[in-house]
Amino acid sequence: MVTAPMRRIVCLLFLLPLAVASADDSAPFIVVESAPANAAATLDPAKATGPVRVVPRSEFENRTANLADVLSEQTGVQIRQSGGLGSYSSVSLRGSTAQQVQVVVDGMLLNDPVTGGVDMGKLGLHDVSRIQVYPNGAPAQFAQAGIGGVVVLETLGKDIEGSTRLNLGAGSFDTYKMGLFDSGSHEDVYYWLSLDRQSSDNDFEYPNSRNWFNPNDGANTRRRNAEYEQDAVSTKLGWEINNTSKLDALIQYNDNEQNVPSIQNWRNNKAFLTNETLRTQLHYQQQGWMNGKIHSSHRLIWSDTSERYNNATGLVGLGTTDVFTDTDQLGMVNTLTWLLGNHTVSATADVAHYNYQQHDKLGSELPDKRERLQIAAAFSHQWLSSNSRWRSQVSLRQYRVDDDSDETLGNGTITKTSNTNRYNSWQLGLSHYFADNWEISAGLARQVRVPTLQELYGQQGLFVGNTDLQAEESLNYEITLRTDQGWGHVELTGFYRDLDPAVSAIYDARGVGRYTNLSAHIYGAEVDASWRIYHWWNVYANATLQESENTDNSVSDRYEHRLPGIYHESFVAGSRWHIRPFRFDISYSYDDKLYYDAANRLTADTRTLVNASASWTKVWANRSESDIALELRNITNEVYQDFSRFPGPGRGWFVNMKHRF
Repeated sequence: MVTAPMRRIVCLLFLLPLAVASADDSAPFIVVESAPANAAATLDPAKATGPVRVVPRSEFENRTANLADVLSEQTGVQIRQSGGLGSYSSVSLRGSTAQQVQVVVDGMLLNDPVTGGVDMGKLGLHDVSRIQVYPNGAPAQFAQAGIGGVVVLETLGKDIEGSTRLNLGAGSFDTYKMGLFDSGSHEDVYYWLSLDRQSSDNDFEYPNSRNWFNPNDGANTRRRNAEYEQDAVSTKLGWEINNTSKLDALIQYNDNEQNVPSIQNWRNNKAFLTNETLRTQLHYQQQGWMNGKIHSSHRLIWSDTSERYNNATGLVGLGTTDVFTDTDQLGMVNTLTWLLGNHTVSATADVAHYNYQQHDKLGSELPDKRERLQIAAAFSHQWLSSNSRWRSQVSLRQYRVDDDSDETLGNGTITKTSNTNRYNSWQLGLSHYFADNWEISAGLARQVRVPTLQELYGQQGLFVGNTDLQAEESLNYEITLRTDQGWGHVELTGFYRDLDPAVSAIYDARGVGRYTNLSAHIYGAEVDASWRIYHWWNVYANATLQESENTDNSVSDRYEHRLPGIYHESFVAGSRWHIRPFRFDISYSYDDKLYYDAANRLTADTRTLVNASASWTKVWANRSESDIALELRNITNEVYQDFSRFPGPGRGWFVNMKHRF
């Protein structure tokens, strides 16, 4: 039986090409090749054989926003937040789970081996130059590829040398922001330093409804114990050794302090979560081998993350806890790229060792200890035809994972477990330019996600381990039609993802979870369009319609139901005006068909948001520049819940000022 959402998907796939086929084609499509930088280290979205969403720094530089806020309006990207600035935020690409999406800063994978996901609400953008989103497969140089795609954050480089700027911001819910940036160079050496601070009380008002009823409050209540503070320091020091080689060091430090609200919004709740992270990358690039035909990239990576979750009052979740967690990462990523005319061959080796320790000081006397050694290798071939009309990509990847676990049981004994597993994946892509301004591309990939340490070995008081858990495997299909015209562009994509096996958690009557394998599939269509009405006026829109189905019949109340945790219908439309020195933006977003549970008994309300912004830019006589921006969010004051019984913030305003000296 064909469902109504599926009929909409089919109509989109067949009718949209007819709608744009008669468009003005007076401006021919031009293939622009990037400058021949180091091919082993540089990610060029123009070389991809499928859609890539690129977000330049200009779209988030002077905003009170984190990575979650910036990605929320991108095609095919869904962000779910537990409420307010810095709150837990998960990402989904084309119906994926957060664990299936990889997040990379330059060449460093941020997905930790414990939970597998990345909290997008904790990632600031003060030192980021560009964001790239690969929804179907990883770039050819990456040794690891997520089932649900890759989000790449590229940090600032030498192109901003000789700059000093100050950022200040304030807004609703006692939100404040300030930042200082300075960069410079001397001969072949350059540097930049960035300081950033964000804080918010997140004390937004919402109705005291039965879903989270607090008998001590009236008809409305304000969110309690949701304060958030983030201090971030990052710096990069680079040395251009000669015309073909360079060396740089990146250091990023983040200190987050966040209170954790309870569902019933109790006044005496004191739960909090602190997180301190230090990441370093030493990166050497060489592109002079064999007269410039071989480029190489070598990264030495180290990170340490210390986290504490304290729920001594026991008003959040199950019982009282005071959990200390420490995760260390040491790794190397080496890539060699061989340029052979129209052919490019790359080989990458990625070795990472993780050391994880967790101790609940209100529970067991001894900590749980885990270690993971992960070795990933990739070989890829890219081809561009002599007339630049055809482009192909083939990637082969292999993984080896060695795990060692020491788990402390309730009686004080320690259980030791060791496992070694190997996995393979591959990725194919082909694109063709035709009729001067049209492109059709297709992709086919078999991707693998290695189970996390939490999924395999459990977590104190929250999850029971399952060492028989199999890795997630997915067969991904994608086909895209795109046209670029003088007035803008239209892009239509159909996708299908077959997960077998997948990984999902089942909870018992106590609320303790255990991860098991199941099977599922997700399919749908995306539309992305932009229309330049005048040189100062642009309108844009994107939509995602997707269907999902649990095809595992081992649990009857989940079988043939939609997968939880994803919006099945999403739509964004907006308009931008740039009338110097002013810029205006208004957008409307609609998200529906979200289920909180696997049995589809708990349905979320529709999320509709109207946001607007206005900014003014002034270049002074001494060449300094000022920019003042006003943001209005959730103008209609809608109440929505991305996570069950955790309402999002209502209407809010934020003012930001940036001055470049």
